[in-house]
Amino acid sequence: MQSDLNTLEFESIRRSLDGECATPYGKEAARNLEPAPGLEVARAFQGAVTTARQGLEEGDGPQLDELPDVRAALRQARQEGASPLNGMALRNLVTLLQAGDYLGRALEKRPGLYVGDPADLNGASPLIDHLDALVDTMGKVRSGASEDLATLHDEVKQVRGDLNKQVDKKLKDKKLAPSLVEPKTEHYSGPRRVLAVKTEAVGAIKGVRREALSRGRGVMVEPMEWIPLNNRLEQLSREIDAEERRVLREATATVREHVQPLQRLLDAVTWIDLALGAGRLSLKIDARPPELVEAPRLDLRSACHPALVAGHKNGGPAPVPLSVHLEPEHPMVLVTGPNTGGKTVAIKTIGLLATMAFCGLHIPAAEGTVIGAYHRILVDIGDHQNILHHVSTFAGHVEVLKQILAEADDRTLVLMDEMGTGTDPEEGAALAMSVLEELAGRGVQGVFTTHLSPLKGFAAEHPDIANANMRFDFDRLQPTYRLEVGEPGASLGLVVAERNGLEGPLLERARGHLEELRPGATTEGSKQG
Repeated sequence: MQSDLNTLEFESIRRSLDGECATPYGKEAARNLEPAPGLEVARAFQGAVTTARQGLEEGDGPQLDELPDVRAALRQARQEGASPLNGMALRNLVTLLQAGDYLGRALEKRPGLYVGDPADLNGASPLIDHLDALVDTMGKVRSGASEDLATLHDEVKQVRGDLNKQVDKKLKDKKLAPSLVEPKTEHYSGPRRVLAVKTEAVGAIKGVRREALSRGRGVMVEPMEWIPLNNRLEQLSREIDAEERRVLREATATVREHVQPLQRLLDAVTWIDLALGAGRLSLKIDARPPELVEAPRLDLRSACHPALVAGHKNGGPAPVPLSVHLEPEHPMVLVTGPNTGGKTVAIKTIGLLATMAFCGLHIPAAEGTVIGAYHRILVDIGDHQNILHHVSTFAGHVEVLKQILAEADDRTLVLMDEMGTGTDPEEGAALAMSVLEELAGRGVQGVFTTHLSPLKGFAAEHPDIANANMRFDFDRLQPTYRLEVGEPGASLGLVVAERNGLEGPLLERARGHLEELRPGATTEGSKQG
């Protein structure tokens, strides 16, 4: 399914889902979410979301923590001759592999969470023990990562012990004590152990001056008898660095051999994290899985816009449920009613929920909701005026209309707001009638809104178009935001103007003019009372 995602404000769903995912993989998938390429993929992910929500509700579903992003490390490991992975990159791989093992165990209880091969989660698990033996939890190469490394570290301990004895001996010299700066603190010049000597006492110690202390407090001096041991420690440090690089190169080569199972693990973790995030989102917006069918069909039952549901949970007004039915036998609905009646919200809700459904997401709608596999959803909502490019509102609508007419067929859902506006009302109505006839002839399904009275009569006579209205409460002079299919609605411009404070005499004159222009128009709203 292709859909006008920007017009339907689908980005808000992506952002919400991003916030519910735990890993960088799931978050990126959420930010790039689009309708599935086919019905089976949408059904498969919807099943995973349902399983995730069940686990959340029952309190025994898997909970993913934030994971490190290893994708750059895998790209680096793939390249022969590239620099070896560092210890932290290897440790991050261990963390990912451990998460895969955890999810693999979770699938034993909830297999519907992942539709792929469960082996994708632990195909590279032998790497866990191998890499863990090489690097510690801080990403530092372990001293026992190789026999040579263990030998070198043992010698370091021995030489350092010999050096410490000489240091202790030197520091016990009471004659030397007055010459030292902070004698109880260990001092180093690079890797070399030194003494911090007061400037005026430097000549009292036989050794090599290394560097000045900060703030002119003295000079670092390496006593002559320490030089051979410091030299050896420095040499051992270079040999350890070289051996650690060799260990990391071998580890990287091992990772390279497991790149494919590691990639499958990443893909599986991405799917599961996205499903878990979608399960949490489902709970937050009181959503359910609609039935997804192959035929182009829309049967929304007590559906609400997700943003209105979320707003209600945050203290806003309760959304008014929307129900609408479209299928080849009843393909089109024309909605009329006042500007404040919620027509635009209604068609945005229809398009957004249909799009969400074919992303595999749950939607805030009642049991029995059915959404078919439309090939595309085409939308014309909003004011397309562009001052910089000298495009009028009407010209903007025409450009969108051209695209709709170029693409719409019997597997298309079309949603058009305020048909025929932006030009002379009679010409606009005539064009809108022609467009509706053309779309109906192609077997297109859709919901259309308008203020133009001639379209109501046109819809009443057309076998493929049902009139509908946004119910208005005349007792309280306010919209109910409730869609009712079967009867057209009145635009109620004068009623809305009165509700918003225009003075009585002016409105009385306006009603007189309206009666002259369209006899009986001043009482047509009473049909909705």
